[in-house]
Amino acid sequence: MSVYYGVREHRYGSEHLVVPYFSGFRYLPYYAVLYGGLLSMAAPWTAYWLWVVFVEILLIFNLHAIRILFIDEKLLRLTRAVWLSFSPYYIEMHIGQQSMVTVTLLTMCAIAHRESRPYKRDFFYGLSVLWKLNSILFIPIWIKLRRFRSIMVLMLVMVILSAPYFLVVPGSFSEFASYFHHKFVAAGPNSQGFTALFVSIWQDTGLSATDLPIALSIWKYLMIGLAVATTFLPKRINVLRVLAMWICIYFLTYQYVWEHHYVMMLPVYTMLVASSGRVRWLIPALFHIAPTPYFFFNDPTRSMPQETWSVFQDLLYYGFRTAPVAIIFFTLVWSEFRFPEPDHKISDPE
Repeated sequence: MSVYYGVREHRYGSEHLVVPYFSGFRYLPYYAVLYGGLLSMAAPWTAYWLWVVFVEILLIFNLHAIRILFIDEKLLRLTRAVWLSFSPYYIEMHIGQQSMVTVTLLTMCAIAHRESRPYKRDFFYGLSVLWKLNSILFIPIWIKLRRFRSIMVLMLVMVILSAPYFLVVPGSFSEFASYFHHKFVAAGPNSQGFTALFVSIWQDTGLSATDLPIALSIWKYLMIGLAVATTFLPKRINVLRVLAMWICIYFLTYQYVWEHHYVMMLPVYTMLVASSGRVRWLIPALFHIAPTPYFFFNDPTRSMPQETWSVFQDLLYYGFRTAPVAIIFFTLVWSEFRFPEPDHKISDPE
């Protein structure tokens, strides 16, 4: 954004804050050294367009790769249409974000599972964690499948890649760790997770601000607890369905969900349609294909227009992307207990 606008400071509300706002970095250091280091070798706009082209190549690759998951050609075409019309993807590309790499790795993980290739599945999952830590949230699935050796290798690789930087740069580890425990609560026009919806409604109703973090923590622990129970209580699980459920948990519990992050719902829709053979799983995708109603509520004269929104506007805007995810999550939890369709035994051979 500094390159885009040609400034060194960003405006947040009425304050000028020098980047970073709250923590020095949120990704492991090797990520910046590899990804950031390589792109920094080119001029800023050249690097941007190189990355946009790369993201487009990833899209084409995914459109080709997902054919392996489908038997019904019509369902494949409809799913590809969702990929091509998914509005968060175009935001992802416009601002040069990196979530499409995670999307590709999770899609390859699903394909490897369908092909009954557990080591290949573990490899792609491990790469997704190494690329961005977000997907470490899904590790209960690998614990359920008793892939302990793969988990240990992943953790060892993360330590080997990260330790040198943390040891050489004083204070770097504590600065990295500060990201996970600072008290800032994200809720702005760019926030699109359930946390933003929760916070906006809480503030609209005039409830105590000091009780907000407690209420959010209760919600997060309940949701993660429900996902853990859904993963471990059944003797067998449908891995693709449970993976889709855990991706939904990310949007329902993570504090920093931006609109472009919703590209991670593309593997969800793909896995659910392919594994069930039912097109109805694409209905919620309509809320991710369409743009949000922000255009109707925006006030260009204000830096934070949501401060003047009504409860109805908050519900409509913040719930537009999140509500379909919540519906999918609770449907998957209910289905996993009520209509179990195991696609795998309790563990894979190591």
